[in-house]
Amino acid sequence: MKKQHVSILFGTCLILASCQADSEAEIVDDIEAQQFKANQQNVVPAPPSIRDQNKQRILRNTALQSYADEAGHYISETATMLESIAPFFDRANVRVADVDHTLSKIQNIRDNSSNFIDLNRPEPFDNMHHVHVSTLMELDALERILKDMKDPVHQLQITNARVYYENAILSHKLMEREYLSVTEDFGIH
Repeated sequence: MKKQHVSILFGTCLILASCQADSEAEIVDDIEAQQFKANQQNVVPAPPSIRDQNKQRILRNTALQSYADEAGHYISETATMLESIAPFFDRANVRVADVDHTLSKIQNIRDNSSNFIDLNRPEPFDNMHHVHVSTLMELDALERILKDMKDPVHQLQITNARVYYENAILSHKLMEREYLSVTEDFGIH
């Protein structure tokens, strides 16, 4: 029996010696070292500070507000100019002088639009810009028809010109709607 006890005792000592059991402090140190290595491999940049985010938000809001102010002014002026063309289509007898006067109004709209298109446009106003371009295309077509008119001006030419004028008005109203949609979405007043 003594031999069995000795062999069990010897086996237990051998197992304990081979395991070399770590103390709790050594286990904690090993875990911290493994976590540090894992963190070093997956380095994630720190999120931007609230101050940086606020600066970006203020710059963006300022650009949106500035462009919205210019766009609102442009839309208002253009609507007034387009309305001033309407009496041309209500005349019974149109003369070349009337055509020239209407062409000068269209030229004023084009001058204003070229200044407006040159502005730096924020991305939320892209849809409004696309509608603006279609409005200008309708005005181009109207201008071509008016330039082709000669004395005596035939009523069919006036009817054709009216179609492009009405399309320009519809496009302008859609541009105004897009503008109001963006300003409402971003709380710009």
